[in-house]
Amino acid sequence: MRRTREALQQLNYLVHEIGLIVNGRPWRWLTCWFGGSAGIILSYRMDRFFYLLLGDSWALIRIFFLPCFLILRLISAPHEIHYRAKIDQGLKILHGSLGIVVSGNAVIGSHLTLTGGNCIGERSRGELYIGNNVTLGANAVILGPVHIGDNVQIGAGAVVLQDASDNSVLVGVPAHPLSTI
Repeated sequence: MRRTREALQQLNYLVHEIGLIVNGRPWRWLTCWFGGSAGIILSYRMDRFFYLLLGDSWALIRIFFLPCFLILRLISAPHEIHYRAKIDQGLKILHGSLGIVVSGNAVIGSHLTLTGGNCIGERSRGELYIGNNVTLGANAVILGPVHIGDNVQIGAGAVVLQDASDNSVLVGVPAHPLSTI
């Protein structure tokens, strides 16, 4: 029962996130599918939905859905968001054609904004946690194990290798705090 509720929650997240893309313009429901971002979000949310519904057996069953995911990849943009990655409501992808990669071990809070060319991955095993209201600039990279707090902005091209506290702005390679909000 809990599994089904979590799976259905993914569909609610999907509707909310497409609503963010549409941005109150009903005619955009017809056109949002050509921009790439909607396809990426649809691909991840459906993959996560079936994983939560079917558990570890989804890894094998998923092979039969390969044509569907290939079509989604063709109409969207290059992306690899693992179905084990836990991303709360509010995923927003701008300029998805630059590519998006998210590790399966990532635990991400609500309202994550990816500007494009982003990678959220791992250098070694450990906790990869990103808080709420986090924005990654173009080509920003987070390599865990790392803990990123809430309301964090990561500048374009930054490479985050260490923990970041709440309300901080990170820039540089390796990223360091610039200021507090």
